[in-house]
Amino acid sequence: MSFKKFSVFVLLALIVAPILTFEGHTCTHDEQDKPEPELLDVEEDFNPEGNDHSGRTLASYNKFRTYGYYGAVSASSTMKNYIQNKLFPPVLDYFSAALRVKYPVSGLLKYTGSSICGISTPSSIRNGVSADFVLVVITDASSDFVANSYTCNMASGTNRPLFGRTTVSTNFVKATTDVLLHEKNMVCMIHEVTHILGFATSMYPRFIDSNGKKRSGHVTSVSINGGTSKVLNVEPLTSKLREHFGCSTLKGAYMENSGSSATAGSHFERRIFAFETMTSGLIYQQQVSKFTLALLEGSGWYVPDYSFADPFWWGQGQGCSFVTGACSTSKFDEFCSSSSRSCTNVGRGGGSCSTDGRSDNCKFVHPSVSYDCENSGASSYARIPGIQSFGRGQQSKCFTGTLNTGNSAGSQTTFCFKYTCSGSGSNTELTLKLGTKSVVCTSEGKKTVSGYSGAVNCPDPLTFCKTVGLKACPRNCMGRGTCNNGVCKCDSGFKGTDCAAP
Repeated sequence: MSFKKFSVFVLLALIVAPILTFEGHTCTHDEQDKPEPELLDVEEDFNPEGNDHSGRTLASYNKFRTYGYYGAVSASSTMKNYIQNKLFPPVLDYFSAALRVKYPVSGLLKYTGSSICGISTPSSIRNGVSADFVLVVITDASSDFVANSYTCNMASGTNRPLFGRTTVSTNFVKATTDVLLHEKNMVCMIHEVTHILGFATSMYPRFIDSNGKKRSGHVTSVSINGGTSKVLNVEPLTSKLREHFGCSTLKGAYMENSGSSATAGSHFERRIFAFETMTSGLIYQQQVSKFTLALLEGSGWYVPDYSFADPFWWGQGQGCSFVTGACSTSKFDEFCSSSSRSCTNVGRGGGSCSTDGRSDNCKFVHPSVSYDCENSGASSYARIPGIQSFGRGQQSKCFTGTLNTGNSAGSQTTFCFKYTCSGSGSNTELTLKLGTKSVVCTSEGKKTVSGYSGAVNCPDPLTFCKTVGLKACPRNCMGRGTCNNGVCKCDSGFKGTDCAAP
């Protein structure tokens, strides 16, 4: 069969509000036209009439084989080394570990045309690579976006993306040894690759069901809070959302309702999923949640291993009105109105209460690197640095309080303390480590500390220990190690708290 033109394209870039910056690293949006992807004839293990996936275990599916091509990267040797050896390999390793593929490519994945993803087809791809998905990475030194991506080719049998391209702007993304900046870059690229794999408005109509048939009726529009939102209703995404929010009538995933055609519909709604990686815009402390993996499963192309999802508790148990109602600060503690510094919902550090261009004017605590507990340099901004713990791997969390070394109550600020959880149920206790002193929290309330004025605010121990205080390995060690009680034991050749570093 000859190559067919496919009437859908994916142009996806991270979009961000003006307040979301990081050492000169901002996210904007590129709206250039991209070529329409082709349907590519490949041998797939695809038989819609004979593939009964019911009852199959995760292990019975083929691992998702990924391959990165970096020969078209045009940058300094330092930047090229960063992209090729440090930035994208852990991203592709993550997807290889987190996903199985329902209909794998039989043998080698190859393309023999003259050009692929806008570059001359390299000999490695002409000859074929052992992969189910190939990512072509290029760079751009003149663009005003951080990164954008699109799908180049899809399988003619299943419509599953086979080749995709990500363009990285060297104006914004820099080679770095800063672990938090590197993590931010890496999460950005996870976001981009997720778009290529199917998280896009233009891809939803191509989703297939368990019998390999094209889905229909799973994308609708609803009126909400005076506007219109696209809703994606696929399993198991909808069931997981209903369970998470405690809303049995939820119609599905509410997608971003603002921005350009490359933004609206192709991202989770910020107000409902604030810290999810697949919201539009890049902020600190984002999490690859089970909802992103469930959406990819709903495409009909993948079977996720949900142990690779980060814990996520934004809106957990808050009911239907959290999704469809107003952002009431009296009803939902996810939203804020105070000018005082407070802890983010993720609990990794402090920030300020503000809105952004994607949160429907709802205010929540936006994280600041200056008050991030994983930032070893945050001690410079701390009120009482001697009793706090900062840095990657310290496993401290954010707590609020008015503690100070003076004689007055002091204003509220944030602190980074190590902690332990003990007991269970109503007998759960939370112990905070403040230098050589300890504070035991048995209930929500204020606790004074000898030698200091003011108090530390104890959260409810049971709630804290089941959410923010839950020990977890970031992205399950990226598929490069094993997780043991919230600590990654990295495979040989890898290091870091998430095993992302070579």
